[in-house]
Amino acid sequence: MSISRIPPGDKAPQQVNVVIEIPAHSDPVKYEVDKETGAVFVDRFMNTSMHYPCNYGYIPGTLSE
Repeated sequence: MSISRIPPGDKAPQQVNVVIEIPAHSDPVKYEVDKETGAVFVDRFMNTSMHYPCNYGYIPGTLSE
């Protein structure tokens, strides 16, 4: 299934599906979703000792063209 076909959620806005690009408290790796294929890949290894305190991502269907 392509990530682009995942809906925002049946119970939005109380509960939503999300695509996490940088997981909380993980190694600083930035994931990206290819808009054409929907494949998830490592975009870059971030050169920082900082860790994100929360998940970083987006709600499906909210990305601009």
